[in-house]
Amino acid sequence: MSAEQYIASAKQGLINARCWLQTSDWRNGLSTVRSCINYVNTSQIMLNDNRLDERLWILNEVQQFAYHDADSGGISELSSWCEVEYNRILSAFPCHVGALTALGKGWLSKSQYWLSRVCNEDRSDDDDDVAERRRYTPNYVEARAALIPAVDFLARAVDAASRQNCLTGELLALRAEACMSLGNVSPMRDAQGHFKTALRSLKAAFQISNYHLPTHLTRYFKENEHLLRM
Repeated sequence: MSAEQYIASAKQGLINARCWLQTSDWRNGLSTVRSCINYVNTSQIMLNDNRLDERLWILNEVQQFAYHDADSGGISELSSWCEVEYNRILSAFPCHVGALTALGKGWLSKSQYWLSRVCNEDRSDDDDDVAERRRYTPNYVEARAALIPAVDFLARAVDAASRQNCLTGELLALRAEACMSLGNVSPMRDAQGHFKTALRSLKAAFQISNYHLPTHLTRYFKENEHLLRM
């Protein structure tokens, strides 16, 4: 097949595979996704900066599969491929909002496995000293290791979007979610800074016309807005 035929086959395969995500048997679509990645690699479209929109569409489709079941850790071979290709885009376009956002989402999704384990460890009746010591245990450390790059990429995405006049409430809310999660697993000396960054992002999202924060984020902002005055 020609390069264009490989690309066309990959796109159609990903469209077909997407249907599996609506079912409990979604893993049955993985073989198709793997074949599509092979087609994409063979076509070398990922080396063509003139076809950026197509590359981003392909990556978005694959990343949906990679983290469809994030709580179980995702599909590492797919997520790693996406990460390499998104970084390839950033090497040519360092301020590309879509690539920065996708990498932030990917790391945030990667953290879900560790956050779910942290959630199982937490005890609301623990005193502060016990809770603080727990934040240096392996699951917390691994969660931070994934959330720190998530927060970084999303901060860069927000900055780039602001400069390019394309900042959205959805992006600000996503950054807030990442910062809230990082605050929840950080040592107390660092946690409040992350929570304040989250609140500032939510406050900015409120100011974007025609955007409405999800209910849980609106509630979080109203309950914690006082922290911005501290």
